[in-house]
Amino acid sequence: MSLLRHLSAAVALALASSLALTTAATGPASARAAEPALPDPAAAAAVGWPPAPPAQLVIDTQGQPIDREDYVAGTVTLDGVTHATEVRGRGNSTWGWAKKPYKLKLEDDAALVGTEAFDEWVLLAGYGDRSALRTAAAFAVAAQTRLAWTPRFRFVDVVLNGQSQGLYMLTEQVEEGSGRVDLPDDGFLLEFNKRYLRDGEPGFRTRRGSSIAFKDPDEVTKQQRRTVRREVTRFEKILYGPSFADPERGYAAHVNVKKLIDWYLVEELFANQDSNFQSSVHMSWVPGKRFVFGPVWDFDLSAGTKWKASSSPEAWYTRTGQHWVARMLQDPSFSRRVKSRWARLRPAVEQVVAQLPAAGESLGEVADVDWEQWHADGADLEWTRHAPTRRGEVAFLGEWLTKRVRWLSRNEVRLGDARLATQERARTVWVPVELQSAPSAAVEVSWALTALRAEAGVDFVDADGRITFAPGQVQRYIPVQVLDDDVTEGRELIHVEITGATDGVVVGSPSAGVVAIAPSKR
Repeated sequence: MSLLRHLSAAVALALASSLALTTAATGPASARAAEPALPDPAAAAAVGWPPAPPAQLVIDTQGQPIDREDYVAGTVTLDGVTHATEVRGRGNSTWGWAKKPYKLKLEDDAALVGTEAFDEWVLLAGYGDRSALRTAAAFAVAAQTRLAWTPRFRFVDVVLNGQSQGLYMLTEQVEEGSGRVDLPDDGFLLEFNKRYLRDGEPGFRTRRGSSIAFKDPDEVTKQQRRTVRREVTRFEKILYGPSFADPERGYAAHVNVKKLIDWYLVEELFANQDSNFQSSVHMSWVPGKRFVFGPVWDFDLSAGTKWKASSSPEAWYTRTGQHWVARMLQDPSFSRRVKSRWARLRPAVEQVVAQLPAAGESLGEVADVDWEQWHADGADLEWTRHAPTRRGEVAFLGEWLTKRVRWLSRNEVRLGDARLATQERARTVWVPVELQSAPSAAVEVSWALTALRAEAGVDFVDADGRITFAPGQVQRYIPVQVLDDDVTEGRELIHVEITGATDGVVVGSPSAGVVAIAPSKR
């Protein structure tokens, strides 16, 4: 058995231990594609897309050096107005890079971006994004979704204590407040962040391995920590429990599914570095209400770039792992909703991608000077390089996203039910397989069976094979041949997996499931 098959079997075994196994296969939902939504340029423009030419932003700390731990007093001048501020460094690995990111804390609220006045603002260096446009493009897409808020931004040419620092993205701080993440007094802004201890943030780790940090309130009481931890633990018990897909009692009763799907699609579109619940995965919670995902954040390592490696436009990224979204995708109805929602968002995404060349030109001379300062000498991060010029990097980003859009838009095959049960007797269990939409040509789907807690040749017939979807056909079945024996034994588990598909069809989720043979009563 290949390593991949070993890993898939292990995942299925873990799933089987927490799922209630049903006795009948369910058919697919309607394969009719949703009507696409029209792009909303006004929503994108409201957050800053397409970007305007950069304005100069001057920071003066009277020569005092800036570190990441303590604020330094100074001033910031933008659009001819000078504001008293405090400045410190920000970021994790990004603070160790040559071009530094910063946080501004103004003495008096001011509208540095847009028309709403706030005291906290962020200067993203984008050193790992040689196109300078990944985060801006992601925000432009997110602004056209059902997410409650996406940070507004603009590009600026930063001068620090008389020294040019180059092109930065000035954007809003992810924080609670009217006009940002608007919550009542008893609400919480949270972040999945596996580095919360290293970052010195209050938080906790659940038994399922979820690392949750508090972004707001800043000072967290023991009672607040216990309250949030209790609710997260309660939700995870439901999510990984036997009735997780129940529309009334399952995960959908405890999380805003619409916003979660939109958050997921923006992250998956860009294959964002930390989006599989490593860090920068934000959500909010108000006692008595559902968890709400968003806003999106931090896309410098995305769309072809990840830590000391690259990401393919034709592979799943955000959904991989053992986190909340991966679990929800074990529910075929959730997977169908994700695919249908993508069809509606695609025109907005394609419009943003089409605007990338003009956006790159809008950054103009400031971006070119920034390139010469930070990238042209070959001393930057080698693994972030995709082209020898800035315009080449912008073109790479556009090409990568274009391929990504096409791949995400392919027809998708999944199991129609990831958990089936049968009595121990000689029979064939038919595991449903469904296509998201009816194909125009025949599609072949390969499958394989593997023993989990069963013995091939004794409890079932070890097999693999193919099923064919004729044009227009959206449901077929994998035959699992169960054998009878005279041995008294406990529940036996058989792993069922879709291993591939023809005609450009993508293997979606759930791609693996379990057939359980009930314990013998002899």
